[in-house]
Amino acid sequence: MSSFYKLGVIGSPIDHSLSPKIHKIFANDLGLQISYDAIEVNENEIESVVTNLFNQEFMGLNVTLPLKEAAYGLADNLSKEAQNCGSVNTLWKEKDTLCADSTDGRGLVKDLESKGIDVGDKNILLLGAGGSAKAVIPSLLKSKPKMLTIANRTPEKAINLANKFTSGECEVNAAAIDARLNSEPSLIINTTSAGTLKQAIELPENLFSDKVFVYDLSYSFQMTPFNKIAKEAGVKNYSDGLGMLIEQAALSFEIWTSHIPSTDIKREDLL
Repeated sequence: MSSFYKLGVIGSPIDHSLSPKIHKIFANDLGLQISYDAIEVNENEIESVVTNLFNQEFMGLNVTLPLKEAAYGLADNLSKEAQNCGSVNTLWKEKDTLCADSTDGRGLVKDLESKGIDVGDKNILLLGAGGSAKAVIPSLLKSKPKMLTIANRTPEKAINLANKFTSGECEVNAAAIDARLNSEPSLIINTTSAGTLKQAIELPENLFSDKVFVYDLSYSFQMTPFNKIAKEAGVKNYSDGLGMLIEQAALSFEIWTSHIPSTDIKREDLL
C-alpha cells in the first residue's frame, strides 16, 4: 500500500469546497501523507478528466455537484448503496476497475446519531426530490423509520421517488411542498437548495413544532436560511449539514486509505 495518497474532488463550482481542508485534517491526525486537489470539471468533460486523473496516479476522487449522476454512469463496479442512489460521491480504482460508492446517506445517519437522533421509528419529512434526496433515502430507510414523506414543489417528482423506494418495511409517501401535512413529523430534513440559491422557500403551513428536530443539508458559518425560518417558527433543535459533510468524507477516506479518521473537527477550523 502506498504511503502517499494522491486524492481530489471534482465538481463545478469547486472553489468553495471544504473537502481539501477536511481530508488534510484527517491525514495530519493519522500521520499520513496526502495531496488533495479541488478540480473544476464540467459535465461534458468528466469521462476524459477522470480517466486522466487515474492515469496520473490519483488513488481516489470525491465527486460533488453537478457530477454525481454522471460519475455513476462511468463506474464499472458500484456499491449496493450507489446502485440504490443512482449517484456516487466516491471513486477509486481496483486494478483496472473503476469502483464507486455513495457515502452521503451513511454520513447523514452517522451525524444524526452523533447528535442523539435515532432515525429508527421516526416520522421523517424530507423536503425536496432531487439528487440530494435520492442520495440519502436508502440510508434513512435502512435505519427503519416509521414513515418517510417526500415533499416537493413538483409533486410528480416526489411521487416517482416515493414509488422507487417503497418497501414493505416503511411507509413512503409523497406530498406537494405547500400542502397541509396529514401527520406531525419528528424529523425534518431539508435537501432543497432554495435557501442557498436565495430563492423563496415554500413550506407546508403546519410544518414546524417545538418538538421536531430540523436538519438542513446545507451549511454555512451563519445560520442557514432554512434553519433561520425554523428557529423563528419556534423550533429549538436544529442543525446544518457540516457534520454530514465531515462524516461522508471520513467514509471516503477510509475506502481509499483503510484508515478510520476522527470526525471530531471544530467548525471554526473549517469555515
